[in-house]
Amino acid sequence: MKMLLQRTKLISVSGSSEAQGSLLTITPGLVLLVGLCLGLGARGWVLSQTVFQSYAIDGLFDALAWNLVTNGSFSIDGTMPASHVGPLYPALLALFYGVVGHQPAWVPYLNMGLDVIAAFCVFRGASMLFGTTTGAIAAAATFLYPAYWTYDVRIRNECLLAMLVTAWVWAAVSCAKGSNSWHYAVMGLVAGLAALCKPVVLPAAGLLCFAVFIWSCSWRNGCIRLLVFAICLMMVILPWTIRNYRQFGEFIPVSSGVGAGLWMGSDPLTRGSWPMPETEEHQIWEAAGIAPLAYPHVVYEAQTDRQLRKLGWARIREYPWVYLRLTMTRVFDFWIGNRYYLLNAEPTATEGLSKDIRERGFVIGLYSFSKRLFLVPGLLVLALWGAWRYRDQWKVSLPLFMIPLGVTFGYVPFTVESGRYALAVLPCVLILAVAAVVSWITSRKNGRRAMHHERLM
Repeated sequence: MKMLLQRTKLISVSGSSEAQGSLLTITPGLVLLVGLCLGLGARGWVLSQTVFQSYAIDGLFDALAWNLVTNGSFSIDGTMPASHVGPLYPALLALFYGVVGHQPAWVPYLNMGLDVIAAFCVFRGASMLFGTTTGAIAAAATFLYPAYWTYDVRIRNECLLAMLVTAWVWAAVSCAKGSNSWHYAVMGLVAGLAALCKPVVLPAAGLLCFAVFIWSCSWRNGCIRLLVFAICLMMVILPWTIRNYRQFGEFIPVSSGVGAGLWMGSDPLTRGSWPMPETEEHQIWEAAGIAPLAYPHVVYEAQTDRQLRKLGWARIREYPWVYLRLTMTRVFDFWIGNRYYLLNAEPTATEGLSKDIRERGFVIGLYSFSKRLFLVPGLLVLALWGAWRYRDQWKVSLPLFMIPLGVTFGYVPFTVESGRYALAVLPCVLILAVAAVVSWITSRKNGRRAMHHERLM
């Protein structure tokens, strides 16, 4: 009788603690709400502390968008047609200017809206793979990731590209888990829009073509789905490709820049990796015979790009192994950062960090340094751990691997900008990293609960 009373008391205590644990559990909706509020607050603080600055690429997007509003032409000066960048972001910016007027300082609010949509797409895609709890935490982590705050204050297309990539992941996961052909049509349309933003995502579309057959029950079924995907993607890209051929007399699928990328990407002095000292950049264009530049983005004009493409191919044919080595080193630069980012042109990391702190402040300097040494490598390790823990779901998880790999392969043959270009595919890493941590915590909690019940029995 005494043992029965003790067992009853233990069960009642256990039930009480489990009830308290369930009351303390944070719901996915609350995680999303807290993440949204904190993220918006952080962005508001950054805007209040930042003086609006316009760099060369910002001026390019601003000019293209405003010329679209005023005279309906995709050009920098209002007369000469341009092929410098993909047309989607300038078109979106033109639509924004058409509503609010020519207010470049208001663009950060547009970027905030794109970040919100990206977080929602992360939530939907991750929830389909790993459950709503993981989806909510991954969405909040994406919206709270500090690098997005800093780029939100700029006129940059990385915010739009990140939103499109997360929508692409959501659509691809829907294809992997479903059997409707219209899912593949949606995936093709989103992939086409992402390519119209930046053509470097096209290798990711190529990799997903193999995934289509893995998700299909037969070769015939796979061919039909692949055809739907490819047709929808081409429907988005083809009109702009035809426009470029009519304007410039050559095949430019989305934007020029291949020549500039090949020339800089095969340069052993800088390794084709941004950022770099201005003196080195000047030497690059001087060696090509086009310095001094009339304006910074003149290297992406169709005629100049054609010239740089010839020079770049000639140097690559002469030194193929050097170019291959430079391409491989840019994989590290893409995800982590190049020497200039890590050392700030100083001989040691300590001196580079000290200079960065003096120029940008203690908090930003320390964060920038620790992000590249610890945060990003740590996230990559967690993502690999998550891929291993969920290896039984490898088929439906393929978009989380293929899209980042494809975007990486799209960038590294040409010049890359360390850290910034990885922002578009960072949500894929965050989803896998969060899934690993949530799975580990859940397994430990279930293990403790099972041991507790065994002791009660």
